[in-house]
Amino acid sequence: MDTLTNLTDALNARQNEYRYLVLDPLKKVASWDPLHADMLRNSHGSDALRRILRPDLAWSPEHCPILLLLASPGGSLDEDLVRSSETYAFGEALYEKRYVCGWLNSALSPDEMAVWLADLCKHIKPGVSIPAFEPLRLELLQATADPELLAGLLAATSQWHWMSCTGELRTLSGRSGDDVWMLNWGAEQAQAEARNIWRLLSAWHESSDVLPPEAVRLAADAWSASGNAGLHHLSDRLCLALNALTLPVDITTHAAVQARLQEAAENPALHFTQLLQTLPDFVWQELRQA
Repeated sequence: MDTLTNLTDALNARQNEYRYLVLDPLKKVASWDPLHADMLRNSHGSDALRRILRPDLAWSPEHCPILLLLASPGGSLDEDLVRSSETYAFGEALYEKRYVCGWLNSALSPDEMAVWLADLCKHIKPGVSIPAFEPLRLELLQATADPELLAGLLAATSQWHWMSCTGELRTLSGRSGDDVWMLNWGAEQAQAEARNIWRLLSAWHESSDVLPPEAVRLAADAWSASGNAGLHHLSDRLCLALNALTLPVDITTHAAVQARLQEAAENPALHFTQLLQTLPDFVWQELRQA
């Protein structure tokens, strides 16, 4: 995984490949926006657009992702559109649902790429449809999956660029390998808990404003660890995980917090968030200054 400084240059550097933009109409966009599907049909022609028939929505193509051909091999790139899509992606970097999903370089033709992206949703975990084209899910894979296996999984794409949750352009490079793709337990759990990890990232951003570049990995780890406390309520797990990300010490090691965690775990009617409010001020001071 690399951090990009210039998306247009990265796409132009591979003139011998197809270059694509992936958009998700499940996130609404203004009808007058140049990135709206109707506007793209007018500006680039209907032949430039394909539907990625994700397995769980194949029965409703109008809700499936859009694959836009930005340039064919040897063709020129619409740099204004690329810059516009990059700006749009930056503005929605921490939204739960995003419209601009990413930019790809590949030797695959538009029809082949649309099929490959749809199949990718089925290959992450057999028997489950996972929309891996979504930026957060891709970033979770980058943060939790085996790098070599992930590169092999993405071998059909030479480069896959996306906007991270922290507003940075990231790149994953695909390459052929001999190893068979397998989702490890941590990566599987991260995909299953993607929405709660997003909730945690959003709360973290509200409390800290600027998130570190590795925020997704840290949030996935904190959310996973919060499951070990035996808490019964989503708000309690979010609270525990958020404290792990924002305080300089592991609050679960403090005797007063341990007692309240145990009390909440043993009685589902109690909320850890409410029990935390009974902590004396000096305990909070100790936790913040540790």
